[in-house]
Amino acid sequence: MPVPSADPAAPSPRRLLTNDVFERLRDDIVRGRLEPGQRLHDQELAARLGLSRATVRTALLRLKHVGLVEAVPNLYTRVTPLDLRRYLDTQDTASALYLFAVRFATPILSDESIHRLQTWVAQLGSTRTDPRVIDRETIFTGAVFEGFFRVFLDTLDNGPLDRTLARLRPHLERMFGLFSEFLPAETIDTAFRRAVEGAAARDAEAATLGVHLFLEEALGDFHRRIRELPEFAGA
Repeated sequence: MPVPSADPAAPSPRRLLTNDVFERLRDDIVRGRLEPGQRLHDQELAARLGLSRATVRTALLRLKHVGLVEAVPNLYTRVTPLDLRRYLDTQDTASALYLFAVRFATPILSDESIHRLQTWVAQLGSTRTDPRVIDRETIFTGAVFEGFFRVFLDTLDNGPLDRTLARLRPHLERMFGLFSEFLPAETIDTAFRRAVEGAAARDAEAATLGVHLFLEEALGDFHRRIRELPEFAGA
């Protein structure tokens, strides 16, 4: 009996390992376990993760490409420091893309997609110990903001849009998570409930108005608060 040949489409073990390391380090950076500005040494990371330095270097290069890591050859590799201006530029870009997704996906939402949104909004805030404070874990896992927008992105099935937002999203989640106490939970809940009501009626205008409330009022309040922090003084 002939030996089956390897599936040419299957990712190599090396690539799978690199993906695992990339996702783990990305998660550590977003959650603040690897702190802004912290130096990264591939030898130490390789020893901690039980992997080769080459695998770790490849993952670090990918993190550099998405802007979570900075490197100066022969000097240092470090976690990208928090930069309010860079975050705001990223948020502006992501906001435009999310609005595009909601506006154009809403009229073609399936009944199943609408059910996903209604289920999601019914659970909004259900795990909070304080209803006025967003649980940062739900930000890191994507249960809050990504849980809403994912329905519209899945409906559009637009590869370039998905890939662009995948590069931007960690920067948003990092800032939201690290400063979650400044997110106005009640305004966010109201905004998403309005957006889901509009989406359930397949009313693109009503859905985008709800998203505008989130982006302009809720995030506007968040941005005013974090601008007052010492680390962003003068930004």
